[in-house]
Amino acid sequence: EEAAALGKLVARFRKVLGDRVTEVRESGVLTDSPCRLVSPDSGPARDMERVRRLLESDYQAPARILEINPRHTLIQTLARLVDDPSAATVVDLTVEQLYEDLLLLEGLHPDPAQMVPRVHSLLERTLGALADAGERA
Repeated sequence: EEAAALGKLVARFRKVLGDRVTEVRESGVLTDSPCRLVSPDSGPARDMERVRRLLESDYQAPARILEINPRHTLIQTLARLVDDPSAATVVDLTVEQLYEDLLLLEGLHPDPAQMVPRVHSLLERTLGALADAGERA
């Protein structure tokens, strides 16, 4: 069951991120992080990409391989929620946020300010769910 749910989550990552990633796959090396970006063998060097981001006004981050950590709590939770229609928006927002967090960490995010509304939306949904659960208790 867990393998099937993880396969569905990988497919969801592919669908949400589209051509911004070349592949989505499980990682065998991640321990603490939920995911990471990996350069394809033929991809440009990371330092050169950072320079391009600073110099080009219409910079687009290069498509990379996204590896997810199947042992990370965040990925496991997303895998459990991937089939729940009521969680679809939160799953998609979280996938977007995870990807853009990685771009930010690598110094490749073209406009970090665009992340703020998504973060606010995720916080509102999380706090709303906690408040609803508190009212039911």
